[in-house]
Amino acid sequence: MSVHVQIQCCSLLLWWLYPVLGSVRAPDYHLDNVLSIIEELEGLAPALTILDVATGLGGLRTSDQDYRHLLLGDGSAPPASLPPLSEDQLSFMRDVMNHRASPPAERGVVLTPDGTTIALANLMAGIEAGLRRKKDCSWPDVAGDAPIDNLYALTLAKDLGLAIVAHHSNSSQVLLGPNGCWDNVISPQVFTGLGPLSLATDAVMNGGMDGFILGHLLTQFQGPPLPKLSAVLRDYYGETQGQIGLKANARRKNFQSKVDLNSFTNQVISAVYLYDYIRNDSILQHLNDSILRRISEQGVKQFHHHYLECPAIIPRCLWAARPYKGSPVMLALPLHFVYIHHTYVPSQPCTTFRHCAANMRSMQRFHQDVRQWDDIGYNFVAGSDGYIYEGRGWFWQGAHTKGQNSRGYGVSFIGNYTTELPDQAAMELVKETFMRCAVANNRIVSDYAVQGHRQHRPTLCPGERLFNEIKTWEAFREVEQANGTTGEL
Repeated sequence: MSVHVQIQCCSLLLWWLYPVLGSVRAPDYHLDNVLSIIEELEGLAPALTILDVATGLGGLRTSDQDYRHLLLGDGSAPPASLPPLSEDQLSFMRDVMNHRASPPAERGVVLTPDGTTIALANLMAGIEAGLRRKKDCSWPDVAGDAPIDNLYALTLAKDLGLAIVAHHSNSSQVLLGPNGCWDNVISPQVFTGLGPLSLATDAVMNGGMDGFILGHLLTQFQGPPLPKLSAVLRDYYGETQGQIGLKANARRKNFQSKVDLNSFTNQVISAVYLYDYIRNDSILQHLNDSILRRISEQGVKQFHHHYLECPAIIPRCLWAARPYKGSPVMLALPLHFVYIHHTYVPSQPCTTFRHCAANMRSMQRFHQDVRQWDDIGYNFVAGSDGYIYEGRGWFWQGAHTKGQNSRGYGVSFIGNYTTELPDQAAMELVKETFMRCAVANNRIVSDYAVQGHRQHRPTLCPGERLFNEIKTWEAFREVEQANGTTGEL
């Protein structure tokens, strides 16, 4: 049985070719621009369903269409009733629907309103797969230990599996990541990786997790009528809580709640076998079944640690940090302490990427220009938008707790917490996820101590209410206790 699908690309895209919509000049690679185009399509043809639009966008992909059609079925060709795009819009949408790496740049990705970057093709594939969900795809001639779930296969399993194989064969320096930097977060045009690019970059994994989460939601959606695609995406990536009850800033937590690692590993293996069979290019020619299972189990564990056990950290470049003044002092890792602060000023919690990024720039200006420090003082800063922001980071000594800066990380919550507590999710992100990740990555010792700024300086920081809260944390230590345990002070 042949699994090759003959794709008539020209006929699939005829409906995009007649320029009737307004031209888009030098488009920004921001999700808002994508959503504006989708809304135009939906406005011109109100009868279009979410599946119609997702399928039309899927038809713009120039690679892996045989894999996509096999997993989605005959209905995955774009419907002829869709309105056309202008040449500029068509060029833009083709660009963002085709992920590729041209080191150091990564294409086919867009910046979202919450400050993260996604591969749009993985997102759209998940939405389409959720609406055409098939959990038990199998073919007699294709190896694999489990039937393929098309939602896994089209969002994450294939890309992660190919990244695992490439890393094992030394054709990729790294297995996962990296994140990257946009040339301009206001008008993003070029996205550059922060290190060697794998086949499973952060943008691909973010887009895949989002596609899986939204596809899973749509699988269970009781309709008709189904919501419009633009409405679902604006709800999910928007700054306020919407109708669907899911937000992009919680993607890691939401994905983890829906996925069993053993099942995910089986899906990764099966997706690689299927892809290898369709392509017939022998990517597995030097791997037997036991080796593929072993490296897949290891790779999925690394994925779990990197994306599910560790927090998403917004890098300096994305909040538009100034350069460090002078030469940073490197920390001697692992450290023994984490010192908790509140910013006091800014006094209000930040709940959006734009607000939190502006707060970070404001604090850095104050620390550099007024206090004459080399950089923002904190190593990390927790917003109330679901993210931790990189200050001086894991390796540079901070300026946060005088006399202790070489001994521990300074982690601050944006806001004044004299009488109120930070957002519960922000506290859990620091208390649980950040600390667990820091221990696992040998940034802090396993018996680390948490202390408040006021325990070392004559200050009210981190605020009376927050200090009383951290005193209940298991890792909290009085200064005398810390002295007896580590001899550090």
